[in-house]
Amino acid sequence: MMKRILALALTFVLAISLALPAVAAEELNPPLWQEFGCASREECITDWFGGDESAYQSVIDSRLERERWETTMADEIAAFDADAYWDSGACWMSTYYASKEEFMEEWLLETEEDFRACMLEDWLDEQWWAYEKATEVERTRAKLGGVEGQIGVMLDGKYIQFPDAVPEMKDGRTMVPCRPLLEALGFTVGGGDGQVTGTCSGQILRFRVGERTAQLATADGSKVSTIDLGAPSYYKNGRTYIPVRAVAEALGCDVFWDSDYETAVLLQRSAVEEQLNENFTVLNQMLSSMIRDADKNYKTAVRMDADLTMLDSINGDKTYHMNADVEILQSGNVLNLTANMNLAALLDVEDLADELSPTELLALRTTLRNTKVQVIYDGDEGVLYAKLPALSLLTYGAYPSNSWLSMDVGTAEELGGMTSGASVGALLYESELRWADMGSYFGTSPVFLYGEMLGSAEQAAAYLGDSCFAQNGGYSVLRYGQEEYEAALEAQYGEGAADWASDFEQLDVELKVARSGEATYRVLMQTKNSYYGDEVFLVDASGSVSATKVDMKLLFKLKNELNLTLRYTADTAVTTQAPVTAPAAGETVIDPYEDLYGEWDPAPAA
Repeated sequence: MMKRILALALTFVLAISLALPAVAAEELNPPLWQEFGCASREECITDWFGGDESAYQSVIDSRLERERWETTMADEIAAFDADAYWDSGACWMSTYYASKEEFMEEWLLETEEDFRACMLEDWLDEQWWAYEKATEVERTRAKLGGVEGQIGVMLDGKYIQFPDAVPEMKDGRTMVPCRPLLEALGFTVGGGDGQVTGTCSGQILRFRVGERTAQLATADGSKVSTIDLGAPSYYKNGRTYIPVRAVAEALGCDVFWDSDYETAVLLQRSAVEEQLNENFTVLNQMLSSMIRDADKNYKTAVRMDADLTMLDSINGDKTYHMNADVEILQSGNVLNLTANMNLAALLDVEDLADELSPTELLALRTTLRNTKVQVIYDGDEGVLYAKLPALSLLTYGAYPSNSWLSMDVGTAEELGGMTSGASVGALLYESELRWADMGSYFGTSPVFLYGEMLGSAEQAAAYLGDSCFAQNGGYSVLRYGQEEYEAALEAQYGEGAADWASDFEQLDVELKVARSGEATYRVLMQTKNSYYGDEVFLVDASGSVSATKVDMKLLFKLKNELNLTLRYTADTAVTTQAPVTAPAAGETVIDPYEDLYGEWDPAPAA
C-alpha cells in the first residue's frame, strides 16, 4: 500500500512539474523580477513581458549563459590592462575624449580601480557580443546543414556536402572539389588524363587541371564560350579543385560571399524564379503579355493632362493646368524619350518661385511654357544622357545651354531588364537582392536570401496569389476591400485590432485580368487621421493596361491642401525608327559628378 501511495505521489509531482515549467526554471540571484522593481515573478511577467513567460525566461537564460561564459574568461579578466585597452583604439569611448583624465572626470570615475572596472565592462561587452554572434552563426550553420569550422557552399538554400575533401581559400578565392559542386548543379561528371567533363541539359563543361580557362559548349558544338576561371584548377589529395564563383556564374548562378558564415552562396536564378512564380500564374499572364521583342523597334505616344488645385478657404481655390506629350522609342535595352511639356503654371503656385528675381522668373516661365526634355538610355552600357532646357538657368550658368548630362545608372540587366520576361518571381528575386546589397547589418545575410525570397513570395501570395482571384465571365478577378483588410489585421494581431491598427478609412481594390493578359483596375484608398499626425490623403485611380495601350485616370487629394487630377494615355506600335545610344557627334556632353567634385571640361560627343 505504501509503495502505491509513494508511486502516486511521485506521479503527481511529475505532472505538476510538467504542467508548471516555471516552477523548475532557473532564476538569477537576486531574481530578475526584483531588478524590475516588481513584487513577484508573475507581476513582472504580466507588466513587463506582456504575459509571455518564455520571453522573461529567455532574459534569465541569457544572463546565466553570460555568467557561465565569464567564468571561462577568468584568466583574461585577471590579466586585463585598462590603459592598454584605452590606447588600443578598440575602446569606442577613447575616440570621444582628448585624454583618459578628461574621460574619468566626465564619467565621475574617481580612482584607477573605477577606471579599470569601466574599461573591463566595456571590453567584456564587446567580447560577449562577438561570442554570442559566433555561437549563433555556428548554431544556424549546423541547422542549415553546414559543417562547423569548414568553408561552406550553399546552393538554393542548402549546403552542398563535401564528404571526402573540403573547400578552401586560396589567394582570396573559394576553391572547391569540382565533382560535388557540379553534381549539385545537375551535371554528370567524368574525365581522365587530367581533363574533367561535365554534361547537363545540352551543355558540356570541359577544363584541364592546371589551366585558368574552361570551355562551355552546347551538345551539338554550335556554340562554344571560354570561361576565365581567374585562377588555375589544381589537384589535391585525390580531388580536383576549381574556383566556385567563376564556374557557378558561367552556369547561370548569382554568387555571393557571406563573411559571417564563411559561405559562398549560389542561387540558380531561373530555377528560383520558377519556384517563386508557382502561385502567380494570373499576374504573370498579365506581365508576360507586356513583353516586347528585343529585335523589334517600338514607338509609344504618351499624352498627359493634369490639373492641380491648391485649396484656400479664405482667398479661394486656384487651379493650374499642365500637359505633356511624350514620345518613347525602344529597342532591346536602348530607350529614347522626348517630352514636350507646358509646366509654366507651376510658377504661379504660391511660394514655389519666391526666391527667383523677376528676370529669372520671366526666363523660366518662357522655358517651362514650351519645354522639351530629352533622355537617351543605353541599357547595355548602363549610361543615361539627359538634356534639360532650363539647366543653365537653374545652375546659374554652371552648365551651358543645350548640353547633355551623362550619368552611369547601371545596365538594364542590373536594373531588372527591359525586354526580358518580367514576372512576379523576377520582381521578388530582384527585390531581395537589393536588400542583400545593403549588407548583413541593414539587409539580408546571403545565407538567408533563398529563405527570404520564399517568405516574400508566401506573403505576396496571401494578397495577390492565384487563390485570391475568382473566375467571372472569362476574367480572373481580384477584389480586396475594407472588410478583408480589417479581417487580416484581426487575424494577425487579435480581436479588435482593426480599431487601432487600420490605416484606412476607405479601401477598395479591383483587378480584372483577361485570358489575353489585358487588365483593368480600380483603386480607392483613403487614409485615417493618425496618432502621429500624418497627412490624410485619398487616391482614386482606374484604367486599363495592355501590350499596346495604357489608359489611366487619377484623382489625388491631400486633405485641406490640394487636389490633383491626372489623365494618362499611351499607345504603342512597332516602328522602323530605331533609338540612338548616345547624343549626336558634336553635341556637348558633361559629367555632373566631375563638375561637382573636380575639374570640368565639357567635351563634344564622339
